[in-house]
Amino acid sequence: MSLTTRGTTHRLAIDAPEDLVFSVLRDTSHWPLLDGLTVYSERVSGEDLDHELRISVVTNGALSSCHCRRFLDPAGLRILFEQSAPEAPLLRLAGGWAVSAGADDDQGLAVVTLSHEYEVEDGAAELSSWIHRSIDDYGQRELAALKLSSERLGSLLQQHSGTKGVDLADGRPVHD
Repeated sequence: MSLTTRGTTHRLAIDAPEDLVFSVLRDTSHWPLLDGLTVYSERVSGEDLDHELRISVVTNGALSSCHCRRFLDPAGLRILFEQSAPEAPLLRLAGGWAVSAGADDDQGLAVVTLSHEYEVEDGAAELSSWIHRSIDDYGQRELAALKLSSERLGSLLQQHSGTKGVDLADGRPVHD
């Protein structure tokens, strides 16, 4: 069997601290409330840094469900993921999130990179193009939702805590 491997990469500046953005990505239990794309998300096995999720999302106007394995690197602010048994004609779908500090004030406090890599059988060129457009569109929508959610959460935490922020490791206010 011959395979075609393709990928996408998207970057977006977010005006929120990197650790806050990473915490939004890390805790999938609230995704249905924040991103408007995820209908359901539940950890079905594993531990905090290596686990499997069951996720239902709306893509291309249809509900799609999958199991996804995630590997978290909190120190590096990275998350790798791979779908388990993706739907045909997709043979493999994987990728990663990386959160880093913005280079300057114009870029925001955090820069998030979302990458996807996928494989389809050769000979499915039309389907491969459709899959690429779908993944590309969904990735952009995911980043936009992450930006909105993270910036809104960061603003709320700052306004309502009367502090400089919240220590996301234990949820306590950080005072001067």
